[in-house]
Amino acid sequence: MRTATIARVSLRQQVHSWLLRSLLDSRWPELTRLNDSALASELGVSRTPIREALIQLETEGLLAGDPNRGFYIPSLSRREAQEIYPILWSLEQLAVFLAAGSAQELRKSLEQAASRTAPASDVAAALKRDRAWHAALVESSANQRLIELTRRVEAITRRYASVLLPDSTLAERQTREHLQIAEALANDQPARAFALLKMHWRAEMEEVLQALEKRGEKFEAAGPADKPPAPKRSRTAIAGKP
Repeated sequence: MRTATIARVSLRQQVHSWLLRSLLDSRWPELTRLNDSALASELGVSRTPIREALIQLETEGLLAGDPNRGFYIPSLSRREAQEIYPILWSLEQLAVFLAAGSAQELRKSLEQAASRTAPASDVAAALKRDRAWHAALVESSANQRLIELTRRVEAITRRYASVLLPDSTLAERQTREHLQIAEALANDQPARAFALLKMHWRAEMEEVLQALEKRGEKFEAAGPADKPPAPKRSRTAIAGKP
């Protein structure tokens, strides 16, 4: 009888996953300082896995840190959006190039991912379905390093996509473009698929930039003015409360 393999997830990985979900769900506003002691108390763990997870998130570009002042949620900027989206579509183009199996099998997996429905007005649900579709595309490459790297870059873009305003045409556009990409792959037209992927992500990038402009974001590189004030000793730092 074959023994089932049980994946053991470290405490640090569990904490990292919880913090990542909280970040992508916009639990904390930009420039919020995260207090490791308060987070440890909330999760019922020691400060060590909290700090390890925070350091990992900083390495992944989802948090910023000040020496001796801890970590905080970085501001969204036009510059980062314009840098990160081209990386994402380039990684996905590589995934298509490396895709394992036949084009028909890939198209089938993409159709399954696209079968999830979401209300046209629910931006969060539409983006979740969109990301699931792209995850299926990247996973078809069977390249674990590429899959992990793409997942990290995609997480950063999800922070930016969270500023998109409710728009009934968003889900419709995504579905239409997904079908076009899948058809290009099924018809053995990789060059067309590459071009469509770039257009797909560029459209989201432009929508994000417009949304940032509407809410009055400063299109400047992160600098000293984009950092939160240092926490006062006499006052408890923000503890990760919603």
